[in-house]
Amino acid sequence: MPISVFAFWLASLLFSCSADSTQPGVLAPDENQGGSAVQEVVIFSVNDVHGRIDNFAKIKPILGAAQKKYQSVYFVSAGDLFSGNPIVDFHPEKGYPLVDLLSKTGLDVNVLGNHEFDYGQEALAARVNQASFEFICSNVEPGTGQLQDFPDYTVIQKGPVKIVFVGVVETGSRGGYPLTHPKKIEGLDFQDGNTGFSRFKNLKAETGADLLVALTHQGEEEDRELLSSYDFIDLVIGGHTNQIYGYSLNNKFMVMSGKHLETMGKTTLKISEDGSIDYDFEIIDLATEAALDSEMLSLIETYNNRPEFYETIGTSGHDHNRTETACFYTDALRYVAEADFTIQNRGGVRADLESGPITPFDIYTIDPFGNGFEAYELSVGALEDLLEQINTSYSYSSDFTLERYGDQIELTQGGAQLPDDMMLTFALNDYITNEFGDLFGTPSVNFVMTTADYIIEYLKTMNPGVIDYQGCSR
Repeated sequence: MPISVFAFWLASLLFSCSADSTQPGVLAPDENQGGSAVQEVVIFSVNDVHGRIDNFAKIKPILGAAQKKYQSVYFVSAGDLFSGNPIVDFHPEKGYPLVDLLSKTGLDVNVLGNHEFDYGQEALAARVNQASFEFICSNVEPGTGQLQDFPDYTVIQKGPVKIVFVGVVETGSRGGYPLTHPKKIEGLDFQDGNTGFSRFKNLKAETGADLLVALTHQGEEEDRELLSSYDFIDLVIGGHTNQIYGYSLNNKFMVMSGKHLETMGKTTLKISEDGSIDYDFEIIDLATEAALDSEMLSLIETYNNRPEFYETIGTSGHDHNRTETACFYTDALRYVAEADFTIQNRGGVRADLESGPITPFDIYTIDPFGNGFEAYELSVGALEDLLEQINTSYSYSSDFTLERYGDQIELTQGGAQLPDDMMLTFALNDYITNEFGDLFGTPSVNFVMTTADYIIEYLKTMNPGVIDYQGCSR
């Protein structure tokens, strides 16, 4: 069965498999198992929360019920806590509401995700200091940056079972860095996390742990490579690609639990005296959970009380998909910049523009990163050459048409190619100009606000009418 189909099927079923794993010591019998030499460990996991907070009132009752039933209950996060909810992203202490709620819910550990860096190193360091849980990552070093040296791993014991969690963040961006704004990680040093994982071969014995869990933020493909390469790993709990799955690989197990706090994974490990492990995985759909923690609910409501985010500033004529939303976005930025050509990386458009009133909350959700905005004066020939070298997917806005002929790009108007020496104004966000810094010189204009703030200003002051980009694809 294809993995994508298998992962979808797993979203509503319970999974089991058995595997052999050499343990550093024999575990005592679990009294709840009728004297059999089996210990049950339950690990609840979330990943790619991206600032969503509304379901925390449901998570705490789930954890509480499990803690009454089992001795060894863990709650972990596989990275990307931040960027995606204006309530969290634009709090006076960026990210604090999420850190506060996770601390009060009882999170044990979070691995750094690429979007943990989005607020900058100073803000991240402040959130780490405020958290009651640990942040771990084995493949980042402080270098000349502003961050402390994060621990490679943490050892946590719940009841009779001790687990060592080792953290890994993805380095898939240009130059071997995490996918965040390059300015936000200046001075930090990153290595490939899978390559360096061999040094943890004896970690269970060294720490006296019963299990070694790789807590990663790098996606399914990299996690499969990791689990295939190192047989001393008992479980991989992953994030980054927002998937739902739980399956066996090489007699071990790997899981991912969705996104945006819509779902939560529950992995149950039954460890026998002989060192063998049975794995069960289920996905918990938080939309169907009814029990609420009243204190958490009250705190969430307090954080959500930001009426300035919900002012109506425009109207969307229909539900726009991501490509149609990008068309609106690039048109608005081109209008603001009075530019001839504007692009927006498609990965920077993080939500769809839905039908009905448009609010600042909507715009900050679509573009949560606080990117700057720049303009350059370029000839047609120079712009064509530059666009050919930007190897990321982007949408564009222009009165001209972008034509692709293999790897070659030509700008045309009415079917005729523009002259190479014709001068144009080219505007784009500063994530792209920093990601591809070797392609750009000094901008002719550094705009003072973020791209999201310019879209809000555009809707407030330009009166563009009902936004309708149905069918737009560019």
